[in-house]
Amino acid sequence: MGEPDFQLLLDNTQCPFARRSAWLRSPAPDGGLTIRAHLERALPSFRAALQAVLSTDADGYVLQLPANHGETAEALRSATLESLRWLGAHSAPATQVTMPDLENPEWWFSFDAHRLFPVSFGDCFGPAHTRHQFGADGLFIVLQHELAFARRYPDGIPMSLRMNIRKSFNLAGRPYRFDMGAVPEVVR
Repeated sequence: MGEPDFQLLLDNTQCPFARRSAWLRSPAPDGGLTIRAHLERALPSFRAALQAVLSTDADGYVLQLPANHGETAEALRSATLESLRWLGAHSAPATQVTMPDLENPEWWFSFDAHRLFPVSFGDCFGPAHTRHQFGADGLFIVLQHELAFARRYPDGIPMSLRMNIRKSFNLAGRPYRFDMGAVPEVVR
């Protein structure tokens, strides 16, 4: 079993933006709790994190669930969908979430009038995958606030930076997957 801290992923990623990011995080996962119980426990810190993004340099929120929810692509997809549907139902106004939303790399999750870019990391992503997590153990649902991008790049992320990030991933043997949404599509 790996180390449960999301910081391992941040410290080892080829993305310079991610290495400099600041995240507010959910309470530590408890293997004895259901996903719903994790979400009920995390909801106050999630709402507080969204408010903190407005007044600090925080980039968003990381929801961590037990590792078994990210061991396979199917488990990761299912747990991410369940989590974002539950959060969406607790948003004002409520937000509907479908699997096609999660597979769409251009989709943003809305919660309490905040726009968040969701990305899921799990143990199912091996060392040659963009979303490899370098021994961090668990399912991490990263909800990056749109302000995280706008503060650093008010005119949009420059193409030269995008190309440098892709090149870094390629050189590390983990080609950058810009075509993947919050979860991978499962081809049947």
